Amino acid sequence: MNAAPTSRNLFFAPYLRNFSKQDYQAYNQNWSLCQDTTTGFLYAANSRGLLEFDGTRWQTYRLPEQQIVRSVASDQKGRIYTGGLGEIGYWQATATGLLRYHSLTRLIANRLFPKEEIWNIVPGPDFVFFQSFSTGFLYQNGQVTEVRLPGNVLFLYQVGTRYYLQSIGKGLYELVNGKFITLPGTNELASTAVHSILPYGTKGLLIGTRDHGLFQYEKGHLSRLNHAASRFLQRYQCNKGLALPDGRYAFGTILNGIIITDTTGAILYSLNQREGLQNNTVLSLTLDAKGSVWAGLDDGITAIAFGYPLKYFTDPNGQLGTPYDAVLYNNRLYLGTNHGVYWCDFPTSGVPAYHLIEGSQGQVWDLTVLDGQLLCGHNAGTFRITPAGGWEAVFTQAGGWNLRALASRPGFALQGTYTGLGVYRRDAAGKWQFSHLIAGFSEPIREVWEDSDGRIWLRHAHRGVYSIQLSADLRTVNRLRWTPASAQDEALKRSLNVSGKIRRIFTGWQGEHLFLRQDGSLLVTQPNGLKAEFAISPIAWMDDYEAIVPLDSTFYLLCFEKGYALLPRQELSAVQHQQLKNKPLIRQLAVINGTQSRSYTFRTASALASFLPVLKAKENHLVFQFSQPEAIQEPLFSYRLIGLDENWSDFSPLAEKEYASLMPGSYEFQVRSTSDGSVTSLPFEISPPWYQSLWAYVAYGLLGCGLVGLSFYVHRRQVAAHQTKVRQQMEQKLAREQERHRQQLIQVQKEKLEQDVIGKSEELANTTMNLIHKNDLLLKLKGEVEKLKDEVQQRQTIDQATGHINQLVKLIDSNISSRQDWKVFEKNFNKVHEQFFKRLLSQYDGLTPDDLRLAAYLRMNLSSKEVAKLLNITVRGVELKRYRLRKRLDLPQEANLNEFMMAF
Repeated sequence: MNAAPTSRNLFFAPYLRNFSKQDYQAYNQNWSLCQDTTTGFLYAANSRGLLEFDGTRWQTYRLPEQQIVRSVASDQKGRIYTGGLGEIGYWQATATGLLRYHSLTRLIANRLFPKEEIWNIVPGPDFVFFQSFSTGFLYQNGQVTEVRLPGNVLFLYQVGTRYYLQSIGKGLYELVNGKFITLPGTNELASTAVHSILPYGTKGLLIGTRDHGLFQYEKGHLSRLNHAASRFLQRYQCNKGLALPDGRYAFGTILNGIIITDTTGAILYSLNQREGLQNNTVLSLTLDAKGSVWAGLDDGITAIAFGYPLKYFTDPNGQLGTPYDAVLYNNRLYLGTNHGVYWCDFPTSGVPAYHLIEGSQGQVWDLTVLDGQLLCGHNAGTFRITPAGGWEAVFTQAGGWNLRALASRPGFALQGTYTGLGVYRRDAAGKWQFSHLIAGFSEPIREVWEDSDGRIWLRHAHRGVYSIQLSADLRTVNRLRWTPASAQDEALKRSLNVSGKIRRIFTGWQGEHLFLRQDGSLLVTQPNGLKAEFAISPIAWMDDYEAIVPLDSTFYLLCFEKGYALLPRQELSAVQHQQLKNKPLIRQLAVINGTQSRSYTFRTASALASFLPVLKAKENHLVFQFSQPEAIQEPLFSYRLIGLDENWSDFSPLAEKEYASLMPGSYEFQVRSTSDGSVTSLPFEISPPWYQSLWAYVAYGLLGCGLVGLSFYVHRRQVAAHQTKVRQQMEQKLAREQERHRQQLIQVQKEKLEQDVIGKSEELANTTMNLIHKNDLLLKLKGEVEKLKDEVQQRQTIDQATGHINQLVKLIDSNISSRQDWKVFEKNFNKVHEQFFKRLLSQYDGLTPDDLRLAAYLRMNLSSKEVAKLLNITVRGVELKRYRLRKRLDLPQEANLNEFMMAF
């Protein structure tokens, strides 16, 4: 077994991680422990059942009758053997990845076995030995054989390839070929109980007893040891023992926890409740593959990581208080705490003894060595600590937060205080003395540093970082520029390829940087690309006062709220190498489909590698659980889902990730436990729903083609129907247009006819009037001629003249109302009053031409006087004609002849 690198500063305690019953959700007592070498999982025999720890989470398995599990052991095949009251058997993983119990009780013929309680299990190369305090059972080749014991016994112990036990009240026995043979020279042990048998040297045995301390057995000779470890175990009752890979020993006691000793019997570590152990009663011990010790306690389980590089000093009594700064000075480690300044020799071979510097009581902020002088920034001011332990005041103004020498101004130093900046100067005697305060600057400055370019940077107590430029005499501030602290930090993160949220960044030795993450973990980087990560509880640090101090080129000191830890720089490469090998395990994939779910559990990387799930479309709600087997410190994880998010998440102790409503496609879930560590992957595929499958798309294609054809056909039908409809509409429109044009033509013709009628009426009227005027003129001429005739006759002119006059009168008579005039009038009248004469003749018989002529004149609404002129008769003659026409028309007395003719 290869042990992890171990620091030589042995006076610091190893890393402890406690698991309470609230953590593992079972009972207090843990009777036995073992590790499965095939998976790295830890198993505990608990009063509630078998506990399994995969490095991240606990799970409990119950025996068939819910018995207490008193013992547990594993073999090289991955079987986990357990024993309880009247029950033995083994647990083995099923195809689902969960453990299934196989009982061996049915193979036991002893009728008293149900009353036997199996307290110890020892696996051999080809057998497993189950043991109660009175009986032994050998499981080999599928058979269980009862082994006769030399009496009532406690436990069988394996040392190398040999097996030993003690018979109560007797000495030791060795199991050889299924029989127990007395070990000579061990009868002295009959007066006590043997609780541990360990290898000692090359062939000897180291025997731990309940109340007689330690014994050494070699070459048949038994001798009692009288060193510190033996006396401690005699006083506090040794209960369990364990040989460590580096030659040391671990012993668990009933009354005072655990001690770690070397081969000389010196106590290197003492771990009890005062030093952080949960309980002082140790019921079981086991060693894991990395050399860490696991202790099953009367109340809880504790893991002790001796190989973990961080070495802790705890102050359970609160004597020192909370450290804020530290420094190495004259082979002493000085601690500045809220109680004052303490020192101890460094390094030391035993438990460090701290001494208070008298006068330093109170809050200490800063310890700085300048030119061989130790200066202390204190709540009460700034002081010098002399090599002899003296306490000298240098500057009495309160609140010396941080003092740093200025490389650009040799002989000067700058100090940040509660109320501004102070300047210190080295005097002629070489002593550092306070010089003056920077005028006009009163901000609280917690940290001061100077970069390689000579620029001075200040960390404000509340407002980030300032860059300042001082005057040549260092008395005033010429230029001040504020910048968020995160700006510089982000630039440094990008340059070193560091991801995640960072709380603080510290500068270390030789270009190293220490990144304190928000979750409390620490990442150390080197310029050559080395990265080493350390899991630390976030509550270990002091919020807003985190401090990491480079003690020298060998160690960093980490200030915690309840103590501190040392980090050896020489182990950084080994830590990185180990972390590169650490590969997280995806423990479970839970597939949730509505109210139904199923899960796949993995115990090894090979089982995970052979799993290539293809999930249904509805199985798109997934929960991944992952762990870091063999991890003592709480692991941190970063993950991503390729296909959904290419960016890694921030590191977190959360060991579960849930994804909901994933779209169909190919994905790969990846998880890592360090930024540069190995990545564990689980590729999987979510099938598309049936309506998105290949056959569905083929069907969609065929259906699409059919729909295209159908749509084309329908479109053609629609186009044809549309064309028909359009044609009908056009025809109807054309018909309407033709009808409209016909109506317009008729209207035009009607208007033209009306105009013609009007024109004819006007022509008829004009003709009639011309006739009237002509006749009137002729009548006047006739009258004048008649007068002339009378005068001639009276004068008795010649006959010839009389003849001419008579001829003229006759000519006038013939033109007053000639038949030719009536024909012209009748023709024009018929054009205007079509069918008038025909309708009148068809309805009234016996009408004469004169009646028709009078009717026409009356139709034109001519007066009797005008009619008389046209007829060349008197008005009286017209009235007579009207009378005769009324009689022929048979008009009543009250009817108006003119109106009748106009309406006919």
